[in-house]
Amino acid sequence: MKKTTPILLTLLFFVTSFANCKAESKEDNTPLLAFLLYTNDQLSGNCAIVTKNSATSYSVSITPTPKGACKVDRTKAEVEATYNTTKNNIIAYYTKAGSVCDSSVTSITNGINTQITNSNNTNDATFEASVASKRAFSVPNLVVETAAKLKNDGRTEAQIAATSPTSLDDYFYVAAVEGSSTTACANALKAMNQTLIDAVTSTPPTKLIFSTCTYGSAEPATTKCATLNTEF
Repeated sequence: MKKTTPILLTLLFFVTSFANCKAESKEDNTPLLAFLLYTNDQLSGNCAIVTKNSATSYSVSITPTPKGACKVDRTKAEVEATYNTTKNNIIAYYTKAGSVCDSSVTSITNGINTQITNSNNTNDATFEASVASKRAFSVPNLVVETAAKLKNDGRTEAQIAATSPTSLDDYFYVAAVEGSSTTACANALKAMNQTLIDAVTSTPPTKLIFSTCTYGSAEPATTKCATLNTEF
């Protein structure tokens, strides 16, 4: 994941250094351990983006984005940066698949660039109102948080228990497959990780790249989030 690469490299450096050092009985490793715990915390969890529909209704969309990167883009520049990150991560999979995905590169580039243009051209007041209606919260697990909604959609308790979130890298991979412009490209991508594709397309899927729930007094109990209930 592009945003967390520096953190991962730093973590690997410290872990390697720690493993190669001969510990002394009087050495205080508390700062290092605190750093490792903090880093692990930032790389864990899923990200819930809450949209306020009214004072009594809130819609939630949860993705595998980890805690350290969980935020609402507050400026048009931040929105553009997020779009470009998404585009680059998807294109990386098309590039790996080879020339069979060249048309998909063009398609996703044009599509996301159009979204960037539309965002940048949005009236400032409209953009600010949209931002004001959103909040970001980290949750431990998107499946657990949206269990009521999943059950309402027809899953059994056993099926929900057997379901887990994908990683953020898997999220981009699945987006690349679903956004491919040709069957040949889609097949080339699927061949990279057929196990994951089977998991996200099974009935019901055993891996989720995102999930949704709601909260607020106007929302039914059958779709409510497990813990999210912040009004704003």
